[in-house]
Amino acid sequence: MESSGKGKTVLVTGGSGFVAAHILNSFLSRGYNVKTTVRSDSSAEKIKKSHAKYLSQISFAIVPDVATPGGHDEAVKGVDGVIHTASPFQMKVENNERDLLDPAIKGTMSVLTSIQNHAPNVKRVIITSSFASIIDMNKNPRPGYTYTENDWNPVTYEEAASSSASGEIAYLASKTLAERAAWDFVAKNKPNFQLATICPPMVYGPAFHTISSLEHLNTSSADIYRLMNGSEKAVPKTQYYAFCDVRDVGEAHVRAYETHESAGQRYFCTAGGYTYQQVCDIIREDFPEKKALVPEGEAGDPVDRYKVDNSKIKKELGMTFKDLKTCIDDQVREFIEIEKRAKA
Repeated sequence: MESSGKGKTVLVTGGSGFVAAHILNSFLSRGYNVKTTVRSDSSAEKIKKSHAKYLSQISFAIVPDVATPGGHDEAVKGVDGVIHTASPFQMKVENNERDLLDPAIKGTMSVLTSIQNHAPNVKRVIITSSFASIIDMNKNPRPGYTYTENDWNPVTYEEAASSSASGEIAYLASKTLAERAAWDFVAKNKPNFQLATICPPMVYGPAFHTISSLEHLNTSSADIYRLMNGSEKAVPKTQYYAFCDVRDVGEAHVRAYETHESAGQRYFCTAGGYTYQQVCDIIREDFPEKKALVPEGEAGDPVDRYKVDNSKIKKELGMTFKDLKTCIDDQVREFIEIEKRAKA
């Protein structure tokens, strides 16, 4: 792997996101210049605030709508590589096609087409995909099975676009179909760049982007905060039995970018399995001042469920992963600090 990105410029799409902020940090801390797309000047200002010590290395491109054909033409010019992370992560939407499927699939196609047409120097593209593109929810919790990068979610566009499909199914499909479209694009067009994809499951841990309010957290942060703010009276049923610390997801992207052997590979970026019960147990034990607000549930783990295999990303990218306790403790500490500031 290269030791420094000094003098190199990468484009990170959607830089104001929870995961993207850590991807930015992973590249900036290695000396890369980072151009990032944002929807507005206000988003750019937030990134400047959260990454203040790297201001000389950051530049911005305004892309109001990620799915617009040609919308990334200017953004990709003059960069050496592209990290495409901009894609909606939400489960409650009004229209599956408009709010989830189109932005994910068309956004990916827009970025790749712009690179092919306007960025001849780009040799490596990393796409933030998801465990959503691996898991088959029709078989959940699938006891005795182990998921790897070889698995693909079998969901179809027609299933996800149906008016009867849930937002959750549409989200899973959006990530699956966007990643498939990317691989198809490379196979069909044989562009000047090589592709790798990173597939994280539920992503937790402390934010690097600026959190202005605990009322408006990103989806995965809100998923943890609800377990400690008194809003959940019982331990929720775990939907996806795999997690990764957001800091490790950021690290995985830069390692995939710098590792020549990652070309043409997809990586399941996970620390291992988890349940909401385990999260609640950690918060109750490590933060006694929050104990009364955290649902107690039942000790142990009664659900026989699938396992996950992260051996490929550990072997090929040299990844090590933070455990659940470290991840949750650091995230909860951050929430408590924000609560204190809000009261001050």
